[in-house]
Amino acid sequence: MKSLAVCVIICVLSSFCFAQTSGVVSNAQSKNGSLLILTDYTCFKYSDNIDLAFTEIYYSFYRSQLYFRPDTLGYNAWVDVYIEIISETGELIDSSSWRMTNWTATIAESKIPNYLINDIITAKLKPGKYSFTIKIADVYSEVSGEKKIEFSVPSYSYTELELSQLELIYSISNPDTGPFNKAGKKLIPNTRAIYSHDDNIVYFYAEAYNFDSTRSTYTIDIRIYDGNGNLYKNIPSETQPISSKSAVILNGFNIASFKVGMYKLAVGIHSSGKSVIREKYFEITPGQLEWEIAREKQELVDFPEADKITSDDEAKNFRNQILYLATRDELKQYDKLPLNGKSEFAKAFWKRRDPTPETAINEYKIKHYARFRFANEAYSTFKAADDSKKNGWRSDRGRVYIVYGEPSDEENNPSSLEAKPWLQWNYDNIEGGIYFVFIDETGFGNYRLVHSSAQSEPKDYNWEERLIPSSIGR
Repeated sequence: MKSLAVCVIICVLSSFCFAQTSGVVSNAQSKNGSLLILTDYTCFKYSDNIDLAFTEIYYSFYRSQLYFRPDTLGYNAWVDVYIEIISETGELIDSSSWRMTNWTATIAESKIPNYLINDIITAKLKPGKYSFTIKIADVYSEVSGEKKIEFSVPSYSYTELELSQLELIYSISNPDTGPFNKAGKKLIPNTRAIYSHDDNIVYFYAEAYNFDSTRSTYTIDIRIYDGNGNLYKNIPSETQPISSKSAVILNGFNIASFKVGMYKLAVGIHSSGKSVIREKYFEITPGQLEWEIAREKQELVDFPEADKITSDDEAKNFRNQILYLATRDELKQYDKLPLNGKSEFAKAFWKRRDPTPETAINEYKIKHYARFRFANEAYSTFKAADDSKKNGWRSDRGRVYIVYGEPSDEENNPSSLEAKPWLQWNYDNIEGGIYFVFIDETGFGNYRLVHSSAQSEPKDYNWEERLIPSSIGR
């Protein structure tokens, strides 16, 4: 077998990266704080004379997980990569390690969600079972991750009709000097096996072998099964000419009308009365707009009055919800309106504040109600089973959170013999940097805002005197 280390050097010198944005990732890192690594593999026939399979192992990780430092041209991150392949009997087939870099022009570019850094490792392996382990460590942050997969290398016949394993493709473009060129195209593998409705097409790559040269054509059929194993879509068979003993199959199908869920792709080739079928699982997720609409619906599920006011209680609730956002004139106008007028007011109120009125969602409204819900949950002064009775939005911390959002950091100072408990919330990106000081003057967890450096907020430059137990209440 050709040294794996040689293959690795060929594949990784490009430090290739490519943006995949299908699906939604809420957090690029796994729950334990380690780097999240994605992997997949495909085996192809290597030769008619050698009992080996050409194995491609794909791996990727989210760029937003990395720590970037400034350099003379922009920002860069470095990672150390270690890989090894072990046989079923525990024999180390080969291993290798290297350092690779990624560069961005701005720090904001480095944080783009769902941007995957992709790479490929190749090896020629005998039929059998193997394990592949990859470890990646961020050089600057020292955060690392590890992924291990078990895979089987098939034995391909020299004479019988054969079809390679299926490789899911994320995108197809013109070839370049990178490691992903194949069949005259640059094929970016989809290591997540996830597509969204924004992607439109699911592409796949395979190779067929050992055609009967006395035959002029072969046929390909594509079937997709749903998560319950039922036939979901049957794509009509295609007839292709046989020009040599092998052929490349690069195909795809439209998923615009597919429901969200898991699917199984089954690709079959038929020639000389013989058939071979290979299968691959993939997932369909909502597109970005679908996800945003669903998110808006979820955020507003407890606030029906946000869109339509049908009762006096809903009218009162809506006024409370916008109290910190509306101007005095808007509140006066709202109070004078009848019930149906208040409902129209609500629609116009959010429309005026929509940062992207050309889209189907209102990001401002989504953000506000997410803050409002959190303030009610986190800062209520009593427990209540009924959400409508929670009063966290009325508290000083609730108001600040609703208006300014989550602080950049919080300084928590518990009670002591010398001082009452107090908090400081810092906002680094508002008005050049502002802070809020809250004191629990009663000792019952009701933190009151006593001082802030923000414009139009309370000022008490001697607030530290209020921390002294004997001075409270003077």
